[in-house]
Parts: sequence; structure tokens; C-alpha cells
Amino acid sequence: MFINRYYLLNICFAILVLGPAFGADRAATVTTFDVPGATDTFGNSINKAGTITGFWVDSGNVYHGFLRTSSGAITTFDAPGAATTTGLGTFAFSINTAGAITGYYIDAAVIYHGFVRDSSGVFTTFDAPAPGKNTFGRGINDAGAVTGYDQDTSSITHGFLRAADGTITTFDAPNAGGGQSQGTYALGINTGGAIAGYYADQFFVYHGFQVASGGTLTEFDAPGAGTVSDQGTFVAQINTAGTIAGKYTNAGTHGFVRSSLGAFTSFDVTGVGALGTLPTAINQGGSITGYYGVKGSAYHGFLRSPAGTIATFQVTGAGTNNYLGTFPYSINQSGSIAGYYSDSKGKSHGFVRVP
Repeated sequence: MFINRYYLLNICFAILVLGPAFGADRAATVTTFDVPGATDTFGNSINKAGTITGFWVDSGNVYHGFLRTSSGAITTFDAPGAATTTGLGTFAFSINTAGAITGYYIDAAVIYHGFVRDSSGVFTTFDAPAPGKNTFGRGINDAGAVTGYDQDTSSITHGFLRAADGTITTFDAPNAGGGQSQGTYALGINTGGAIAGYYADQFFVYHGFQVASGGTLTEFDAPGAGTVSDQGTFVAQINTAGTIAGKYTNAGTHGFVRSSLGAFTSFDVTGVGALGTLPTAINQGGSITGYYGVKGSAYHGFLRSPAGTIATFQVTGAGTNNYLGTFPYSINQSGSIAGYYSDSKGKSHGFVRVP
């Protein structure tokens, strides 16, 4: 199903490589949580107030959105029109300061639609203009502008910007491929309206891009990024200053930071046997979170300061076998991190780590 490939590719940063564990940071408080009745809970985004959104899975393998306040109160929701059958439902990905959420839902015909849920719980659903077929809301800024991507009837992907008034503009990176499963993936939008993401070219090599608030699109590659199929530069997020975090792949996987002026800094969680570093989010101050692995063992979270110091952490209860562990996906202005961990049975649970 389409969701499986692109959820892993764009959100979970597809498990490509593993890396080492070292120097665990014990200074923060970690709280774990589950949506009542959930078999799995996935935390995806945390805002300034500490409110978390994400999605959860019920016993029938149907997906639903949730909102968790900083006090721990949980509200669940479903987008109007979302299917209630196995593997389908509502997927929430991003929350802004006011508490508005964006994401997408899948209907009974297995068509994907974007949505915005405002702070009072009112939904607005939307679709990219024709020939768009599937629409994926991915990032929302404080002005209420949404970015994401759509898949057309030929399975080519295009970026879009949905303004707060509902106007949708689509765009493509100039060198994006025009074949099936190629194209442009917009993932993050900052308070100034700048968008960041990546695209797949005609050879399935990946490259980063940024769209300025005025519409100018700049393509880029992290130094050292691979140039063969399934390698390249993958953007995770852009902050208010225009700093972009992500990963690049070659024989291994490495983190990078790209300044608003285009200067790159690469980094790795270091240690014996280090094989990969997978950033997932950057906050307004330039702190980056993400995860790394241990060969033959589990994944661990990391926090990289703006100065480049890296601390690592593991949620208590996380599994210690291959592909299990701790997966941070968002960091707010105060440094609180939200994500999920998978236990020894492979079940996922939400967490929030407060410094």
C-alpha cells in the first residue's frame, strides 16, 4: 500500500543503517503514554505549549489521530470521511503554536485527502488540484499555511502550499523525475512561509530543496551525498531562521545542518562501530533530534545542541533487539522532545522528554 513506503521514507526515514550507543543523557524527565484502547501510539509533533499530536492504532488496525496536552489529557479524533477499515483512517503529523493540526486521512476508496483541524476541533479537508489524486498534509506553520505533497494519477509526486485562506499552489523541483514514485516531497514550513523537502530525480537519487516565501526554489545536495539509486540528500525540517536539518546517504547515513546561507555541517553520533545518524527535527534555536542504532541491537534517540554537542538517550521500556528502540520525531522551542518507542514485543508507545 502507498502509505507503507512513504510513511517510512518521509517520517521514519526508512531504516537504512544502524549505529552505536554511547554517553546516555540522564538530565531530562521522560514520560511515556498510550492512547486508551490503543495497540500502538505514535507521537509525531510537539508545539511550544507541550501539546503533542500523532496517531494511534486500534484493535482492528484502524488509525486515528490524537491530541495530548502538557498535563497528559488525551483527545482522539477522526477526520470526516476517514475509513474505519483495516490499515486506513486518520494520520496527524504536525501541530502549530495555536494547536491547529494537519495530516491526511484515507477514505473507503483508498484515496488520501489532506486536513486541517483547528484548535476548537473543527475540520477542514482539502485536495490538491487535478491531476492530483492523493493529498498528504505534512507541515503547518503559525499562520495556518500547510505544506505537503500530492500524488497524481500517474503516481508522480508534487509539492504544494495551501495558504491559510485555502488557496493551493503546487510546485515541482526543476530536476525532479517524471516517472512513477518520483517527484517532489515538501515536508516542512517555517513561520516565514519557507518550505523545505527533497525530490527524487529520474534515477531515484534524492536531493534537497528549499522554497523561499517569495517562491524561489533552490536545490541542493549535502557534500558527500551518494549519487546512485536510493542514495542522496533527505531533508527533515526547516526552522524559523531558515536552518535545515536532515540526513544524507552514501555507503552510510549521516546527519547534516544547512544554514540559511547554504553552509553545510555534517555530523555523526560517534563511537565504535558507528554506521548511521538519522535527524528528524530541528527547533527554533537550532537543536536537532533524531535517532541512531546499534548494529544487531536497538535504536536510540539523540539530541544535538547548536554548538554540536551530542547527548544520547533511551526510553525505559524500549526494546533492545533489531529495529526496536527509541524514535524521537519533534522538538519544540524549549527543547522538549516527542516521539515513540517500541517495546520488546514490537508495540509502540508515545513519549515526551522534557529537559
